[in-house]
Amino acid sequence: MQEFDKAVDKAFEDFQKEIRSELTKAGEAAVRVNRENGNYRDRTGHLRASNYYEVEEDGLEIGNSADYAANVEARGYMVCSEGALLAEQMLNGN
Repeated sequence: MQEFDKAVDKAFEDFQKEIRSELTKAGEAAVRVNRENGNYRDRTGHLRASNYYEVEEDGLEIGNSADYAANVEARGYMVCSEGALLAEQMLNGN
C-alpha cells in the first residue's frame, strides 16, 4: 500500500508542475502581448513596464501595477486586457 501512496503522490506532484508550467507560459505570453501591442503612447515607459503576471495557488493573475492603468484602459486603450484574453484562450486550449 505504501508504494501505491508514493505513486499517487508522485503523479499528483507531476500534475501540479505541469499546471504551473502552463500557467507560466500563458502569463509570459500575456505580458509580452500587453507590452508589445498596447495601443497607447507610453511617454515614460512606466505603463508598459508595469505589466505583470503571477502564478498563484488557485490560478493566474495578470495585471498592471501602475495606479493609472485602469483609467487608460477605461478610455479604450489596451493596457492588459488583450494579454489576459490570450492567456484565457491558451489555457482553454483555443
